[in-house]
This record gives sequence, structure tokens and C-alpha cells, in this order.
Amino acid sequence: MTPNPAHRYTLVDGGFRRDGAPYFSVGFNYHPSPAGCDYWRDWDPERLDADFARMAELGFNTVRFFVFWADFEPEPGVYDPVATERLRTFGSLAARHGLQCLPSLLTIWMNGQRFDPPWRAGRDLWHDPGMTERQLGFVRHVVTALGGSADVLAYDLGDEVIHVDQAASGALGPEGVRRWWGLLADAVREAHPGALVLQANEASAVTGTHAFRPEHAEPLDLVGLHGFPVWSPFHVESVAAPKAGALVPYLVRRGREHRPVLVDELGSYGCDEETARDYLRVAAHAALAAGACGVIVWCWQDFTTEAKPYALRPNERFVGLLRADGTPKPAMAAFREFAGRATGELAGFRPLPAPVGVHLPEHREEGDAGYLASGGSDAAAGFYAAQLLQRAHLPYEFTAGPPVAPGTPGGHRLLICPSVRHITLDGQRALADYVEAGGVLLYTGGDLLHGFGGEELFGIRITDFTLRVEDADSFTWQGTRYPLVREAGQLPVLAATTATVLAAFPDGSPALTRHRYGRGVAYHLNAPFEQQLNAPHRLDEASWHRLYADVAAAEGLTDELVTGPTVDSPEVEVGVLGRGDERCALVINHAPRPVRTTLHHDGRAELLDLGPKAVHLATWTEGRRAGA
Repeated sequence: MTPNPAHRYTLVDGGFRRDGAPYFSVGFNYHPSPAGCDYWRDWDPERLDADFARMAELGFNTVRFFVFWADFEPEPGVYDPVATERLRTFGSLAARHGLQCLPSLLTIWMNGQRFDPPWRAGRDLWHDPGMTERQLGFVRHVVTALGGSADVLAYDLGDEVIHVDQAASGALGPEGVRRWWGLLADAVREAHPGALVLQANEASAVTGTHAFRPEHAEPLDLVGLHGFPVWSPFHVESVAAPKAGALVPYLVRRGREHRPVLVDELGSYGCDEETARDYLRVAAHAALAAGACGVIVWCWQDFTTEAKPYALRPNERFVGLLRADGTPKPAMAAFREFAGRATGELAGFRPLPAPVGVHLPEHREEGDAGYLASGGSDAAAGFYAAQLLQRAHLPYEFTAGPPVAPGTPGGHRLLICPSVRHITLDGQRALADYVEAGGVLLYTGGDLLHGFGGEELFGIRITDFTLRVEDADSFTWQGTRYPLVREAGQLPVLAATTATVLAAFPDGSPALTRHRYGRGVAYHLNAPFEQQLNAPHRLDEASWHRLYADVAAAEGLTDELVTGPTVDSPEVEVGVLGRGDERCALVINHAPRPVRTTLHHDGRAELLDLGPKAVHLATWTEGRRAGA
């Protein structure tokens, strides 16, 4: 067989196109089992050929692999000709079996350890001009060598490269990150015109404080994001817990505010094979529903090698979808089913514009703000807002930039601002403009001074603060009681000026208020409602999602917002995708137990018995509906 001619990959509406046709990337992160990370030196092309043949036979189309810098540039500016030829052979073997390559360049960090070129000697990848030149040269060399032999889907500039030196990467501001991404991306495109470029990081790209974030990724075509439940900052109770399967789609939705998102590492640690299977089924389908353009699993096969990094981290040897003897684990069948759907009947389906927006006001302190700095963290606010909207079955998306008025392109009928810890004057004005133009806003506060949205918009005033947590530890509205966990500190006490008080705290002060402003309405809740859910099992202690659902109902928005199928179980997600006039609802049971629920759509009711972590498809076209 000869390699397939190279295809052209582009991005349209956040999804891949291959030679103009919709395309979904689905495959594996790959090191050969016997060699592990040593495969460029412990070279076995027959093993590669057999593995690639089996990947293709099982219905997958992408292999992500790692170009270990130390193996290819043993001395500064000197490229190993043997390793380079092996790289070409790797690309040819993948293309022989119809697999697209996703090479991770500048690979130094792997499984918590460094595989450093010895000559780097700790030099800074981002601030040392000499190291910048070496990186540019290496990228050009690898891309030139690979581009002539492989069918390359996209180039990853460096997998989780921020961890090579966290102090140095953390010292970069947004402009520094943009500059580094831009230099390397330009080098890739110079060597391979028209190539797509990304850079992959774990969940801290969304939840952390460093600048390697999707909102700064203008020089890139897309971003790669990873999320493993065991390393979630959101108190995921177990791999089987509903929050586990919601982590990666949350990252996808946050990333898609700014750039298309490829989930180029998906998997689980710390669980048995059946739990891993169920997690993968749910997380992969939920990532697709969230708008990911591909899902690449970590990883292909368990390892027999005991060399670095597995001597230090031996449990990293056992996270493949194949056992070391080549037999498939239960997760392989689940992933094959997903791959068949994503590349078959669901090819070309993309998320529809959502009527509900989640707006997270962007803020970075200028230098050391000292005693004026906003206290605490708001990292969990967006995640729990997403969970409540999912449980309320309100279709949502995260906003990029200032909120847009309803009825205009990109506008939202309902806007959620969760647990706001800091808002600027420009941010206040943008929210006021949104409401004045007819929007409905639900704003929950997260800081006494810096998170207050303003008296003019909300019709309330801060009268004082209190340290008595019990004064503001619960409220009841529309028949639902909400018991709040308040952190010790200065809690704002409000008084209504022109707002209507809908619910009060135990001390009698306003908890939830409603204020008409212009043609719209602003709701204000005087508590970090979403942020306080970030504790084990807290999400299950009350019907928290009722707050969002009841705000929508009170404004007569329910029918307007819920435009597709919905169910009556909060643990079942309904994600609606579109392809022209076609629609498909992915009905995903996030619970680790069977759920009987009713699917409501177009005046019809269908009883569903969903197994633990089961996925059901419902399809329709212009009022004509069928189940799958």
C-alpha cells in the first residue's frame, strides 16, 4: 500500500472539515506498549504498522503522538538523521492505514516528568532568546520532515508545556503567551502552508490563573483541552459521579467561547474497567454535545515497559483501552460505539445557538493590588452555573466579550452572571446596556465591595456588612428552600431602593430582588450561589437548579428557552445538535444508576428507561421526529 495523498483540513463553525466535508477526529494518544516513551530509540516499525492497522480496523481515524525533543536534537542545532527518518516512516505507516497524525511538538513533559534535551540546562523556554531560536528551528525541522509523509490533521506546539517550568510559564502575561504561540504557529505554517495549529493544556487552561488560556489564543486555529476527574478542582466525588462526566464538556464550552476545541486527552484514572467504560461513554458523548471537534483517548494500550516515566509512576502503565496482551477492555466497545456515531450518523452535527448565556466578567488585578485585591476564588462559579442550567434543561453557552442584547446575532434572552467576585465599571455598564435593551439578567454576588453590580441597575443598596453567617444562611422562593453555606467574612447587607424583594434572609434583609430597568429585568441574589456549591455532594443537597428554572418561568421565558426536547430528571442531560434542518438530541444519563424519565417534545411524551451512564438519541426534521 502507498500513503494516501494529503487532505486539506479546515474549521467551520467550530468543527473540522476534510476536503470540505464534515469530519470528526476520534482516536488515541499513542506510545507502543513495549517501548513506551522510548519508541524513537527502541524502534519497531512492524509494531507500529500492526497497531495502526488495528486502530483503523476498529473504526478510528486519528493517532496523536509525541516528538520527544531530546531524541531529535541531541545537540543544539544538530538534528538526528536516524530519528528524523523514523519520524517520516511513522507518518507513512499511519497514512498507509488512513490515520491522520496529530503530532505534539516540543515534547518535554510527560506523565509528570521531564524528558529534557540535556543541553537546555534549565534555560527558560519563554524568556531566553537563544531558546526561542532553538524552538523555532526544531519546529521547522519536524514539520518539514513530517509534512511530506503524513496526513497531518493539526500540529500541537507542545503538550502541557506549561509544566516544564511553571514559574517561568506562570510569569508570562497574555501578550507574552500570544507572542510565543504566534512565533511557533507562524513557523509551522511557513513549513506546512495551510496547516492547523493548536496547543494542548490540562484543565488549568480554563480553571487556573496562568495566561495559556483559550481567550488569548488568537494566534492558534484551535485549542486542545484535557480534563481527568481525579484532578478536577471542583470536588468531583468519584469517577462514577455525575459531575465527573460533566467536567470535560464544561471545558469545551468554556474554550469554544474563543476557539474551536479538540479534546485530545480523555480518560480516567483510579477506577475499575467497568467504571472507566461508563465514564468514557458519557464524557465522550457530552463533549460532542458541547461542540468538541474531536475526542482523542488517553491511551491506546497498557505498557509492558518499566522504563521512564513508568518506574516512578507505575500506575500510568494501565490506562490503555487495550490490555498489554492486546485484548480489549470494556471501554473499547463504548469508544467504538461513540466513534461510529460521531463519524457516521452524527457527522456534521454542531451545537445550535443557545438562548441562555453565562457571562463571567473578566478581570485581572494590575500588579499587586494589596489590600484592595478581590478576595477568594471564583473558579468554580462557571462550572456550577453550567451544572444548574444542565439540570434545569435550559440550553446555554458561555459568552465571549460583552453581553449582547436579545434579538440580535449572538444575543441571549436570559443571562447568568454567577458568583461575581469582581466587576469593573465597564462591566457594569455592559450589563446595564444588555438589560436596558430587553434582556433578563440573574446576577449573584461574590464579594462585598468588588462584586456589587451597582444600585442603578439592581435597585438595591449596600447598607453595611455583617460577620454573622447565620443572618444570611438561607432563603425560600417559589416554594423552594435554599440553604446556603457562607464562608466566614464580611457579608454584605442590602436594602431595596426601587427593587422588589422576592425573598429575604433570616435577618430580614433582601436575598433575592427583581428590578425593571429599561425594557428588561435584573434579578440580584446577595450570595455566591454557584460558588458555594463547590463541596462534595453539595450539588445533591437541594434542588438548586430550580432558581434558574423559576426565574425563566417568572418572566414567561420557559417555552422560548426550551426549544427542543426536555426530560423530567435533573441528572439526565439533553444536548441538541443541528445539521441543516436536521436535529438530534443526545439524551445522556449522568447518574451511575438506572433512571426512568419522560422525554417531552412537540407535545409528545416518550417514557425512557435509561441504564446507568446510558446514551439515547432522538432525531427529527421540521416537526417529524424519530427515536434512535
